[in-house]
Amino acid sequence: MKIKQLNVAFLTILAVAASVAFAACDNSFGVFHEIQTEKAQVGTDVFKNVTVKALAEDGSNYYAAMAKVFYQPTGGGTWTVLSVNGDTDYYCVGLASDGAGTLYVATADKSTTALKGIYSTANSGSSWTKMDSGEFAAKIVDSLFYANGTLFAAAHTDTESSDTYYLYYWDTVTSSFLAATFPSALDTSITGLVYGGSAYWAMTSGMLYTSTGSPFTFASDGTGGTPSSAKTLCGIAADSSANVLVTTTDGYLYTYASSAWSSDLLASSVTLGVLAEVPIDDAASAYRLLVAKHNSGYGYYEYDAVTKADPIAGNNADAIFAPTASSYTTTIYTKPVMAFHYSATNKTLLIGLAAQSTDTYALYSNTVSGSTWSGWTAE
Repeated sequence: MKIKQLNVAFLTILAVAASVAFAACDNSFGVFHEIQTEKAQVGTDVFKNVTVKALAEDGSNYYAAMAKVFYQPTGGGTWTVLSVNGDTDYYCVGLASDGAGTLYVATADKSTTALKGIYSTANSGSSWTKMDSGEFAAKIVDSLFYANGTLFAAAHTDTESSDTYYLYYWDTVTSSFLAATFPSALDTSITGLVYGGSAYWAMTSGMLYTSTGSPFTFASDGTGGTPSSAKTLCGIAADSSANVLVTTTDGYLYTYASSAWSSDLLASSVTLGVLAEVPIDDAASAYRLLVAKHNSGYGYYEYDAVTKADPIAGNNADAIFAPTASSYTTTIYTKPVMAFHYSATNKTLLIGLAAQSTDTYALYSNTVSGSTWSGWTAE
C-alpha cells in the first residue's frame, strides 16, 4: 500500500515552497533596517526546523500540532508533548477545539497510517474519551474540523488505482461518526469547513459545498459569483459577521455575505492561503484579515475588508500585527504560514509556520495591550 502524506493542504504548500527556494530577494520590505533593529529570536527547540500545521486552545492551554501535539499553559511555561489517552508514540492527523474547554485529537500509527483513534478531553488531557468505533476501518483520517457545535473528520481510502474522499460528522443522537453525503463521490480531500451563520461550508481545492445541518447533506454551491470550479481554492474562514471568506491561488479573496459572493483582488497572480480575522486592539474596535501569501517570499498580508485598502505587507509601517522592528522579515516573511489562532481571552495571536530546514522556529506569538502589539516572538 502506498503511503500518502496525511495533510493534503500541507503538501500543496510545500510543493509551492520547493519551486521557489532560490527566488530572488525582495528588498522592498526594509530588510536591512529590520536586521539592525531586531533582537535575535530564541525559542524552544521543540519548534526549531519543524512544521506547525494546526493550533488550538481549550481555555487552559495552547496546543500546537506537528508530528505530535505539544501544549503550553496559556499563562506561559514549557511546551510539553501531549499524551493522548496515555500514548505519546503517535502521529497527529487532526487537532480541533470547541473553544469552550473541549479538545479533539486524532492520532495514527507512525508507520502504517492506521487510525489509533479520535479522542476528546474536557479537562486538558487528564482523561480522554475515544469517540470512533470502527467507522474509519480501511480509511485514513486526514484532518479534524469543528464548526458550530459539530466535530467533522475528513478521511480517504488509499488504493493503487484511485482514492475516494469522505467527510464524517459526530452525531450526538447515535454517539457515532456518520458519513455526510455529497452530490457525487469526492475525488479530492475536504481541506476546510466553517459555519457561516445559516449554513455549513465545506471546501475542496476546486469546489464549495453547503449544508444547513444534521443530517449533513451537502450541495454544490451554485450562488452567482462562486469561486467554485473556475478557481483553485486555498483557505476558508468565517468572520465576526458570519461572512464566509475564501482565498485562491491567483490572489483573490472571495466573500459570501447577504446570500451573494463578491471578490477582491489582493495581489495579482499571488497564491493566497489560510486566513483569519483578528481584532486590531484588545477592545476589538475594528478588525483586519491576516491572509497567508506566497510571492517572492511567504508571510502574510494584512487586509482591511471594510475599507478594502490595499493589502499591507507584514512589516510595512502601517502594519498592525508586526511593527517595523518586530522581526517579521527574517522570521515570518521567509516561511509558509500554516495556521493562525487568536485568543480573545489572553489577547494573544499565534502563528504556525513551516520552517523549511532553515534552522529557525515554526511557532511565534504576538500579544496586544491596548492598541500596541508586542511583535512576533519565537515560542
